[in-house]
Amino acid sequence: MKSNKVMLITGATSGVGKALAEHFYKKNYKLILVGGSKVKVDNQSKKFKKNTLYLCADLTKSKDIKRIVSESITKFKRIDILIANAGLYEPDKIISGNPDRWDRVISVNVTSVFRLVNLVLPYMKKNKFGDIAITSSISGHQAIHWEPIYSASKHAIQSFAHGLRTQISKNNIRVISIAPGMIMTELWDLDPIKNKKYIKDMINKGNALDVKEVVSCFDFALSRGRGANIRDLVILPTNQNL
Repeated sequence: MKSNKVMLITGATSGVGKALAEHFYKKNYKLILVGGSKVKVDNQSKKFKKNTLYLCADLTKSKDIKRIVSESITKFKRIDILIANAGLYEPDKIISGNPDRWDRVISVNVTSVFRLVNLVLPYMKKNKFGDIAITSSISGHQAIHWEPIYSASKHAIQSFAHGLRTQISKNNIRVISIAPGMIMTELWDLDPIKNKKYIKDMINKGNALDVKEVVSCFDFALSRGRGANIRDLVILPTNQNL
């Protein structure tokens, strides 16, 4: 079934974001694809050409976030769905970690979502329609000792999503949180081509998720009738012991 909705995806040039872009492009969504690397954005622009806006932006900068929304509205006049997918991974030990890196993680994983939602909401409220879907993590549901900073960022975004949903549901705006376990993407410094066999083995053994399984969760949640809101959906590899 084809759609005429306008969807904004951050972190759209790799991993889950790239897979989401491919999936919803095939469904005829109008897409705003945001990435942090100009090279990756330029490469992606060669693949998807119809009804697509490409933007290179630094999500740690408020002026870039404002530009994302203003250019999106200029081109498409509305934003129906925001998928706040961009994220940074941080496994550092607290005693030996780099606080400057932690600040960047919080800025991308948490603050940029706050800012994007703040800018997008007035348009959704005006149209009395919208979906805000956030790529969370199992780390947002339980603290994982080897990634305390990342876990903290995902706990924060879970709390934000739950509070936001209760504030805006009366405006026909849904808030959806998809929380995957380990996925075989660039987040783990994996190259989809060079590490193809390793990735396939991990997925087949139930030790990691295929990114397509995560995309299917977004599609499922977004395709529910307007009277239903999938508030939280957690998906784990079969053998991930969490």
